[in-house]
Amino acid sequence: MIEFQQLKKVYNSGGQEVAALNGIDLLIKKGEIFGVIGFSGAGKSSLIRCVNWLEQPTSGKVIIDGKDLTALTSAQIREVKKNIGMVFQHFNLLNSKTVFANVAMPLLLSKVPKEEIKKQVTELLEFVGLSDKANYYPDQLSGGQKQRVGIARALATNPSILLCDEATSALDPQTTSSILELLRKINQEYAITILIITHEMAVIREICDRVAVIEAGKIIEEGTVFNVFSSPKTDTARNFVSSVMNDQIPDSIKEIIEKNDGLQKVFRIQFIGQTAGQPLLSQVAKKFDIHINVLFGNITELQGTPFGNLIVEFQGADREINRALMYINQEKVSIKEVKAHAS
Repeated sequence: MIEFQQLKKVYNSGGQEVAALNGIDLLIKKGEIFGVIGFSGAGKSSLIRCVNWLEQPTSGKVIIDGKDLTALTSAQIREVKKNIGMVFQHFNLLNSKTVFANVAMPLLLSKVPKEEIKKQVTELLEFVGLSDKANYYPDQLSGGQKQRVGIARALATNPSILLCDEATSALDPQTTSSILELLRKINQEYAITILIITHEMAVIREICDRVAVIEAGKIIEEGTVFNVFSSPKTDTARNFVSSVMNDQIPDSIKEIIEKNDGLQKVFRIQFIGQTAGQPLLSQVAKKFDIHINVLFGNITELQGTPFGNLIVEFQGADREINRALMYINQEKVSIKEVKAHAS
């Protein structure tokens, strides 16, 4: 478990105080994959670095498995940090050392016996799919392979928490998917709590259980990935969600709505779960004296649940359209009218 209570981090830059974190309250449950997303400068890196004490907070609390780091001695903090692994954006490997030696480094520093090191490193390299690369050097590896080495190294001390600092930002989409699949496997097989910070909403969608949106050092939105993606509450969250959900109305459709504003009824309909597979619009067209024109739409999947988004035009008398809207609302489907200049 990771908990932040009124966490603040203030830097002094050129005589000016800059608040990177401004009162963070956040709870990350044991065994979950939690994502923190935000734009550059939002405070993501400061937050994750406070977990493993690479940064010390100005005020507030950082609680790891019930222990408040701000109340511990240096020796006690070192013990807590043994249970925390970290995966970096740019791998942070030693180019002069082999893959085997890079993974073994934390164990050597902890003075683990050589036979035990050999056994653990061999098992970890097999787990991350690099058994045949033990004697290679980092320069001989692809970006994805380097990150797998970084992950194996982070797991060497058997941590209960794994921190991922933009761990996929330097990778191509296909390699990113394979690394995320590896992280999911780690979470499931080792029951490790994973905290991911990223500016890529696709990463959050792919792997996380819950997500928090950070802006100007504050958490502005938090919830399950499904809830935040299906119903974002803030402009920042909506912008992130739109980057992967493709739910923005195309400009050509916006032009049609603007030209005919007040002359046509256009609605955004969201289908969730089983309703995504229901022939609702077909039923509505049969039950009521209206014509339905689908202008734009897509269906995706969020955490195994279908999620559909449609922009439709209803043509007909106001009375019939209102009856249709009442029927749709009874089916527990979200429907909202789209006006000119809507996004």
